[in-house]
Amino acid sequence: MAEEKESGFRITDRRKFNADGSPRDHIDEPEAAAAPPASAEPAASAPSAAESRADNVVSFPGEAARQREPEAPPPAPPPAAEARAASEATDARAAQAKAAASAAEQAYNQTRGPQSPHLPEASFLTLIDMFAAEAAMNLGMAQTPEGGRTPVDLEAARHWIDMLGMLEQKTRGNLTDEEASVLENVLAYLRMQFVAASRKR
Repeated sequence: MAEEKESGFRITDRRKFNADGSPRDHIDEPEAAAAPPASAEPAASAPSAAESRADNVVSFPGEAARQREPEAPPPAPPPAAEARAASEATDARAAQAKAAASAAEQAYNQTRGPQSPHLPEASFLTLIDMFAAEAAMNLGMAQTPEGGRTPVDLEAARHWIDMLGMLEQKTRGNLTDEEASVLENVLAYLRMQFVAASRKR
């Protein structure tokens, strides 16, 4: 049994058996669509078969559609005005710190007074001597007021020797020949004394 709907679709019953299970005598064949007269013009409002099929297709966004979707734009860099303001704020803080340090130095120089005759002059050689004396004392090389030797403390001695080594590295190329020679000789002597004291333990 064929039934044609207004939508242009033809439904044909092609079952080979009746509802009770008996075979059907014949199968309805679809009727050939009547060909329009040669002189007839196609109706402008009637959609073509391809258009009808296209109208009845329901599609969902697939992988290709998702790939065509525009990606989220990358975050915009900070505006030039904000970057310039941050740089100016950093420069202003650095200028304030430098001005404060300069003011503190001037105030100190005005109030420190003359050099004490009982203390050595502040110099790089004095700094070397101070660190070396601490290392020697902890290596048991210094004499106590009672005439004995200071106790050996290898951990403290290593600290002061390492401090001298750090000074040598940080000031390399900025010392006078005398300063560089004194520092090199003092370090070599103290390191050998440290090795000797470690072997006695």
